[in-house]
Parts: sequence; C-alpha cells; structure tokens
Amino acid sequence: MRIIAAAALAALSLLAHEGHGKKNAPASARKLKSPLAATQADAELARPAYDKHCAGCHGADGKSQTPAAAAMKTKPTDLAGHAMESMKDGEIYWVITNGIGKTMPAFKDKLSEAERWRLVRRVRQFSHAR
Repeated sequence: MRIIAAAALAALSLLAHEGHGKKNAPASARKLKSPLAATQADAELARPAYDKHCAGCHGADGKSQTPAAAAMKTKPTDLAGHAMESMKDGEIYWVITNGIGKTMPAFKDKLSEAERWRLVRRVRQFSHAR
C-alpha cells in the first residue's frame, strides 16, 4: 500500500512539473547554457529580482505556499520539489524568459539575460536546500 501511495504522489508531483516546466519549454531549451562565469552567476545576486518578481507566487522558500498561489486555479510550481531536479538549467531559463501562457509572465522584457540566468541559480538553491 505504501508503494502505491508513493507512486501516486510521485505521479502528481510530475504532473505539476509538466504543467509548469519541461513540457512548456521546447526540447532545444535543454541545451541552453549560461554564459555567466561562476562569480557572475552567484544566486545571491538574484535575490532582489526573485523577491520582487517571483516570491509573491512561488514563496520566499520556493515552495509556493503563498496566499496568491492558494488563490490560483493552476498552482505555481514548487521550486523546492523533487520534480525540479529533472529540469535542465536551460529549461528553467526558457520558462523564466518566455513565461507559461496566462499563468506565469514572461520576463524577457523585464530582466536582463544575466538576471534571468542568476534566477536559474536561485531556483536551484531551493531544491538543494531540502
């Protein structure tokens, strides 16, 4: 019974991931690589942009446990969840850049390329902090 429950939970988390991640980015996004040097890609440099543009829905801890997220029909991705581990950095960058339909805005006109790549590093911090 535990195995069935665990499998069901894993399937649900993947469905949520598919709704806000890999499935929305084209296959070519998996190949995108950050042009930033390690010192330029410091995730802490992305904290102000994350707090301003992302935390309202995804939460300060990335777990999407916010009042805004609770009110949404399609829940924001839990950035600290296991499903994020299967996403490549390029896919995360693509989603930040292009958004997802009407549920997540695109940031290509609001944030520089460097800021978007730093947000990728910030997002990665959430899954590593579990």
